[in-house]
Order: sequence, then C-alpha cells, then structure tokens
Amino acid sequence: MNPHFMFNCINSIDAYIYSNDKYNATLYLNKFAKLLRNIPDSSKQNTVAFSKDIETLKLYIELEELRNENKFQITMHLDNELMENDYKVPPLIIQPFVENAIQHGLKNKDTNGGLLEIRIKKFEDKIEYNIQDNGIGRKAAGQIAQNKQKSCGMQSSFDRIRLFNKERASSVKITDIYKNSKARGTLISATLKII
Repeated sequence: MNPHFMFNCINSIDAYIYSNDKYNATLYLNKFAKLLRNIPDSSKQNTVAFSKDIETLKLYIELEELRNENKFQITMHLDNELMENDYKVPPLIIQPFVENAIQHGLKNKDTNGGLLEIRIKKFEDKIEYNIQDNGIGRKAAGQIAQNKQKSCGMQSSFDRIRLFNKERASSVKITDIYKNSKARGTLISATLKII
C-alpha cells in the first residue's frame, strides 16, 4: 500500500479535527485503524481468506471515498459463493490495481462522475477479477505521472499473481477503453487459481 495514502489519510483526519467535525474525524479514524490492523495481519501470511481480503479492500475503498468526496463512485459486484466459502488468495492482491485506477485514472478527471467498477466472480476453477474505471486513460495518466515517484505496487501484483498461479507470464491483462478515438478509462482483468 502506497505510503502516500497513509500520510494523506492522517492529513484528512487532521483536517476533520481542525474543522471540529468530530463525527467524520471519528469515522475516518476508526476505519483507518481497522485497515492498519488488517494489513500486518494479512502480510504475515502467504494466503488469506477471500472474504478477509475483500474486507481489507473495502476499508481502503471507503477511506479513498471519504478523502475524495464526490469525485468518484465505486461499486463492487461479488460472487456470493466466493464470500461464503473458504477460498484462499494472496493478501492485498488487487488493492494496487484499485489504487492505481483511483490515483491515476479517476482523481485526474476534470469533472466529478468518476466510476470504478469491481467485479469478482468464480469461473470454473478460477477467481476472475475485473477492475474498470472511466478515468483519463493510461496515456494521459502516464504524462501526468512522468515526474512523480514510480510505484512498484502494480508490478509486484503482476509477479505475485504469476507466482501464485505458477505461470510463466502473468494472467493480468490491461485494456485501454476508447470511445470515438478518445480514452474513456481502463480495464484490468486478472485470474487466480482456486486453492
């Protein structure tokens, strides 16, 4: 998880305290504390329950939504079978993809109305992840990010998925979405073998 995200969360909590918004300061602080508890617990293990990984992802998403009020909406569609069974996945496996979509695709939009859709389903002996945003697209985001520190989270997730699936090349696919020759977002698809 990007250290800048942690620092920004603390700044947001501080802003709520400074403006005497006790309700939001407490809400934000509680979610942030729960996320901080989940991360070390998860990172000590090679795999965690799918439902635990989704709980941590949801906390991350809720904090980003609080921090970026009304800039974007996030929807999650989860296969009930995945939530109700004891499937194991590498911890925080898609969080870097979600973070990348928010930080580079959605936050850089000129207008509100950003949308991030996360769909996760079981298909045969695999878990399929699809993360789609209607952000500015990778090319425009790459131009903005040229002078910024490069994150290793995406590459790390590619490598972790490849190793988990015992593949030569990672099953992650990134698709640029265009409409009338104009960038309209990005779709990231990944599959994990069920264990």
